[in-house]
Formats: sequence, structure tokens, C-alpha cells
Amino acid sequence: MYSVSLGFESAIARIQSLLDSNFTSEALVTSVFTAEKTLRRTLRQLMVSSGFISTHADALLKQLRGLHAVGDAWRFCDPQHSKLPQIIGNADWQVLTTCADMRNRLIHGTRVYPSGLCADQTRVLLKTLRRVKRALDKRYHYSGWAPHRKRMKSTLHADPHVPLGRKA
Repeated sequence: MYSVSLGFESAIARIQSLLDSNFTSEALVTSVFTAEKTLRRTLRQLMVSSGFISTHADALLKQLRGLHAVGDAWRFCDPQHSKLPQIIGNADWQVLTTCADMRNRLIHGTRVYPSGLCADQTRVLLKTLRRVKRALDKRYHYSGWAPHRKRMKSTLHADPHVPLGRKA
């Protein structure tokens, strides 16, 4: 939906304009998308920083379905093996998961939410998204809103603990 070149503030402004135009359901869906995209882009960069080549990181990310899967995979790529709720804060994680659940129910047609509730949740999520971006920038100096670095050659087995291709 929103490219990195658009920028974080422009993406937030577009969501705010949806709210101002009373497209509250669309604003909720778009804000959850933006939050998930921020986390997925950051996780991708963590995978590349861990030694995966870019195409492998992309393939791994495609296997992660939903926000909880991204959160579960986070600790495997974080340099200190921290879980995502520890990094962004449990309260912000709860807001993200609640809004993602609302979005999923809206998209799949299993629930309709009042316009006021969608607007309120979107406003809360926008504030949360700003805090999440700050937390990611502080910890990793990257939050998914800048061009990412690519890795063409793997560095995963630079210091193997098992003999790879060598006779023992």
C-alpha cells in the first residue's frame, strides 16, 4: 500500500485523511497494514543482518502468516534474542494484536464494528505505531521506513560449529 519512499509521516497523514473523511473501517484496515508492514520490514532487515541473503529472508517472511507469527519469529533474529513485546512494550503489543484481530474480522466479514469504535481504535493504533517506530529506531537504528540493505552472499556459516564439507 505505502512504499518506503512515501515516508512514515505521509503514510500517517493518509490514514488521518481517511479518518477525517469518515472512512473509519478503511482507516483501521490501513493502519493495521502499516503497522504490520513496519514490523515485517524491520524483521527482514534483522534477518539480513543475521547473515541470511536477501532472497532467503524474503522467502522466510512469506512463510510468516499474521502478526503473531512475526512476533514469534522476532526472537530468532534479534541480536539479544528478545521477543517483540519486550522491545516495543506489552501494552503496545496488545494494541497491535487487538487491532489486527478487528481488521481480520472486518476483512473476512465475520464482524461489523461501529464507526466510532473503528475511529477510536485507529487513533489509538496511530499513537502506538509512533511509539513502536521510535522503539525500533532506538534499538536497531531501523524501523522499516528507509531503504533496506541487501546481502548477496550468505554469512550464516562463517563460524561453523560442525564440520561443513570437511572430513572429520
